[in-house]
Amino acid sequence: MKTPPRRRVYANRAITHAISAALCLLAAAVTRAFGQRVVAADAMPCKACHEKIVTTFVQTAHFQTSAEATAQSIKGSFAAGHNLLRTRADGIYFKMEQRKGAFYQTGVDSAHSRARTERIDLVVGSGRRGQSYLYWRNGLLFELPVSYLAGIDQWINSPGYADGEIDFARVIVPRCLECHSTSFKLKQERRALQYSRDYELGVACEKCHGDGNRHVQYQASHPAEVSGKYIINPARFSRERKLDNCALCHSGLREQLRPPFSYQPGERLDDYLLPHSDRDAPIPDVHGDQVGLLRRSKCFRSSTTLSCSTCHDVHRPQRDLAPFASKCLGCHQIGQHPMAAKIGARMITSCIDCHMPNQRSHAIQINTPTTQSALSFRTHAIGIYPEVAATILQSGKQR
Repeated sequence: MKTPPRRRVYANRAITHAISAALCLLAAAVTRAFGQRVVAADAMPCKACHEKIVTTFVQTAHFQTSAEATAQSIKGSFAAGHNLLRTRADGIYFKMEQRKGAFYQTGVDSAHSRARTERIDLVVGSGRRGQSYLYWRNGLLFELPVSYLAGIDQWINSPGYADGEIDFARVIVPRCLECHSTSFKLKQERRALQYSRDYELGVACEKCHGDGNRHVQYQASHPAEVSGKYIINPARFSRERKLDNCALCHSGLREQLRPPFSYQPGERLDDYLLPHSDRDAPIPDVHGDQVGLLRRSKCFRSSTTLSCSTCHDVHRPQRDLAPFASKCLGCHQIGQHPMAAKIGARMITSCIDCHMPNQRSHAIQINTPTTQSALSFRTHAIGIYPEVAATILQSGKQR
């Protein structure tokens, strides 16, 4: 068994700112014993009764949003010729290496014969778009200076790090981990907060359904009970509470009112995170504030029931746009579209690309030796984008 990672110490300022019965009980015991890692699908306590859901859920980006560093979880290449990140500064580069089953990043300053090496301990990001990496040092968690970008299949400077500098000092605050893991327990030692070894990586079932231990124990002794006792079902929430469940991680940067990891599904999120001021709030960014963008949409404001779960099933991967378009057509009639005759059958598949186009994020900047670029994400501000629509229609003519 792998030795648990070293502990993390946090400064107070950084903290503030920032179902067969036998299988169920066995799985619950495994979860408690190995809570510091993403529990394998076969050991998840929910799988005994919800095998189909768990089987697809473990394939989602939510479940894979953080993990221990392994050859399987790290997507970037460590092969010779593909494991270097050059910078604009002469003699400064980064090298990714694998040694004895562990993975490392080394910053090299050849002009001054200096180098610094840190081990990759944790992976953040499923790898569908990219990944960043964390290391433990004296109980603290830090972001490593090199990340991976899937679109170009290359190593890049990590967001927040300047190109050409050997810098390993970007500390990871609990609010970051709150959205990229299920739990990170905190404790206080010597007047400072630190992480305990009791953490669970990835977004698991309990993030949305609450702690299921009592539910598992009850079902183990009442196998015929089908009411789902002692478990939270977000499908039964009001629309606002459904939105809050997603807004915990999809409503952008918000000041904390209560400690990280204290929010429970079904509670009012504004009691935990300071609400955005309508007067002062900027336009939500496409990367982090999908809920804020959705709330600005006419479709949302014209409905009493539209929420994230109207279109998204978090229990399975959703990459095909056609099913999302079918959600639009549940309310909008094709024949009433002003360009129905011109678009024709393509309307069935183009709803999302035209009315929820990919847009550049202003929150994530990627610095390379030659450029500063941004990542693009699909906006959740459902609306009319004439220039985007014109481009899509023109591309259709050229086919």
